[in-house]
Amino acid sequence: MDNQTNNQEVLEAISEFSTHLDEKFKKIDERFEKIENTMVTKDYVDQRFNKIESQMVTKDYLDDKLADLRGDLVVLTRKEDTKVVAIINLLTEKHLITEIEAKNIMAMEPFPQMSI
Repeated sequence: MDNQTNNQEVLEAISEFSTHLDEKFKKIDERFEKIENTMVTKDYVDQRFNKIESQMVTKDYLDDKLADLRGDLVVLTRKEDTKVVAIINLLTEKHLITEIEAKNIMAMEPFPQMSI
């Protein structure tokens, strides 16, 4: 009889455990269904990818913009260089710097000039 009681207790414990496990799985299934219904649909994923692609910067676009920026910077630097040349010529004419000093300054980067 003792053996039969132990078997009955084990069966009840297993039944209780399986019931508890079934409830947990049901809750997990419900959560997955909610996620699947809201996010994992093909249309949703396609829509998200299309949005990302439309806002993404391409390499060609970035290369073009950087080239434009470089061109703008060269133009601005040339304008500044023109001002520097004018100042050097003025300083040379007023004998505030020598011809050699003027040539040395004019030979400097970014736009070196060999004659004054």
